[in-house]
Amino acid sequence: MKHPKSRKLIVLESILRRLPETESEFQFYKEMYTIHNKGHLGEQLVKSMWKELNPPSPHYLLHNYEAVNHAGNTHQIDTILLTPHFIWLIEVKNISGKIDIDESKHQLIRTNFDGTIDAFKNPIAQIKRHYHFLRDRLREININLPIEYAIIVVNDSTIIGSVPKDTPIFHASGLQMELEKITNKHSKRKITSHDVERIKVELTNLYHRKDWKPKLNPNKLRKGVLCKKCDFKNVMVWNHGYFKCPVCEFKSNDSLYEAMKDYRYLINEWISNSELRDFLKVESRHAAKRILKKLNMVHTGAYRNRKYNIPEIFDMEKLDERDRYNK
Repeated sequence: MKHPKSRKLIVLESILRRLPETESEFQFYKEMYTIHNKGHLGEQLVKSMWKELNPPSPHYLLHNYEAVNHAGNTHQIDTILLTPHFIWLIEVKNISGKIDIDESKHQLIRTNFDGTIDAFKNPIAQIKRHYHFLRDRLREININLPIEYAIIVVNDSTIIGSVPKDTPIFHASGLQMELEKITNKHSKRKITSHDVERIKVELTNLYHRKDWKPKLNPNKLRKGVLCKKCDFKNVMVWNHGYFKCPVCEFKSNDSLYEAMKDYRYLINEWISNSELRDFLKVESRHAAKRILKKLNMVHTGAYRNRKYNIPEIFDMEKLDERDRYNK
């Protein structure tokens, strides 16, 4: 199972599909995507390493966990390990070069191998913020359980320089050893299996992926169902129940679902028949009706005022059943 992508990374992928490279904002969003995708790949690597480890049981591993605090601000925690002995919060960093953390200025300084220097947010401040959030949530449900935290560096060539000693910062290869240290430190169970389940339910209830919508002019975005076989360069054409690329002749409706999600993330989660025709470049109102029927989206209003709600995730099993003859 693939590591789930953050909402921001998903939206950035939509932007790079839809925003022409000639637009002034394109490079800005491309660089942002590179940073977030690098982080996602690092989290994926660490997630795969957990398969070889054996934390205390019963335990739960939550990856790419997102929640909103009482102030309305987001917490995005790369990994949460929940056990009856302790909770372990992990921040994953995929940074190359040499890294030093300046405690007095609260920033991470990266010295690249070519000698140039960059500054990043202090990951220790990030992970401690998550610690306080989770500690307060446990207090609200009257559970006392030790919370540990650490920062994992996934790039093997990265040199970990001057860093504070009170927060474990180590390469991914040390994950097993660090887990053993924490397990030995908290060798006794602190809570019952029932309380572990209570925490899991609390975390599930708190889970929330906050929307991130960039300030983009919709008129700048490329329209149409874009062919993934052609690296999204060509617009597909509606042809008797499915979309077909006029260049490579690839037939698919998967690209339709991607186009609808692009519209949701970049423009609006609600769409009308006329807006769908304009965005998908479908001239026929009848064809648009067939597409809307295929998508089977929740709607509100009647006739010309009807709007359809684009879901975050389409029920692919039902849609695949309808489209099987197209594959």
